[in-house]
Amino acid sequence: MPKIIPPTFLFIGNEPMLDFTNTHIMAGGQPLDLLTDYDALWEWMGRAGLLTEEAEAAASTWGEAAKERLHGAAVELRRHLLAVVKSLLEGKPVNETHLAPINGLLDHQAFATRLYQENGMFREERRRLVRGPLDLLAPIAESAAKFLSRNEPHLLRKCENPECVLHFYDNSKNGMRRWCSPKTCGNRMKVTAYLERRRAQSQSISES
Repeated sequence: MPKIIPPTFLFIGNEPMLDFTNTHIMAGGQPLDLLTDYDALWEWMGRAGLLTEEAEAAASTWGEAAKERLHGAAVELRRHLLAVVKSLLEGKPVNETHLAPINGLLDHQAFATRLYQENGMFREERRRLVRGPLDLLAPIAESAAKFLSRNEPHLLRKCENPECVLHFYDNSKNGMRRWCSPKTCGNRMKVTAYLERRRAQSQSISES
């Protein structure tokens, strides 16, 4: 039997916000949530490069109830971000209710600045404070704020495979990216188009 490879996190969106929304995928024609629990959320954040030593130290003190609340808040944040993406793709105004969770996390975030010397020069280091579990989601909210305020909405794309739900920001030189990945959906759709052409040719020959 062929080896079954379980779905994994995909970082194809070119923006942390979109990579986060892309944790809700389609597999075998069925919707699949890759953020199954706190551990999955933690793994995604680590692979996305959004964890710091301070976050890891803080997380070691959190109980199971706090971790469950954080996971629930992450899934809810993703729901709102997906709604924002949907509105942008449809060319509709974004409902303020979907911006509220983003702003809530941004309002709550805090930073600290440290001054130090290096090779006879003064430098400053700014770090995000992690005072509680929800602070872990602040980098995602910040990514959303930067993405929505600095990028071109018309370059936001959904993969052209109708069975795929992944999104990406098209930063290609010619702005003609069509697929979440050329190795998966790109190949799949090319094969489908080829088979359709062969079938049409065969039908045309049989009718002549």
